[in-house]
Amino acid sequence: MATEWVLLPVPQEDYAELKHMVEYRQRQRGEAVSPSTEELRGDEMAVDTVLRAAFGEHRPWPASALARLAEGSTLTTQRWTKVMNLCAEHPGETFSTEEVSAKTGIPVNEWRDACRKIGPHLKRHYPDVPLWDREPYIGEPMWPLVTIAGRHLKVRDQLYVGITEEQAKRWKEIR
Repeated sequence: MATEWVLLPVPQEDYAELKHMVEYRQRQRGEAVSPSTEELRGDEMAVDTVLRAAFGEHRPWPASALARLAEGSTLTTQRWTKVMNLCAEHPGETFSTEEVSAKTGIPVNEWRDACRKIGPHLKRHYPDVPLWDREPYIGEPMWPLVTIAGRHLKVRDQLYVGITEEQAKRWKEIR
């Protein structure tokens, strides 16, 4: 079985110990102790790291906030509800703006409009959702979906959205 390598950011003070542990375990498996140059050259490891980081930092919303979103009467909340339904069927996957449009029937410009308006809407009506604790978004409400710019995924620069397992579970419970 060939090793599949992933990038793992670690604190500098732990690097030597973790490197030694990986090398030891790889020797026990009879595998190379580090990835080849070819394995490091591809974008897959960087993209995987971006995806894991984005999904890993997203905090689930309380069920009460998700229920308010699902029951919302504004165009913005109606559009977000459709996209939440799509993503909840595929936790851990991401969908580009164009894919969202094709799969939900929401025109691209209307989905972009919903994305522009969701931040102010959340500030006004959702005081109970998690807030970002990192720059440049400190104190801003966390969107109900994981969002990633396409340029970080090494693909066409559109907004990509997805949902965590926990958020999908909560969404399905309130639907």
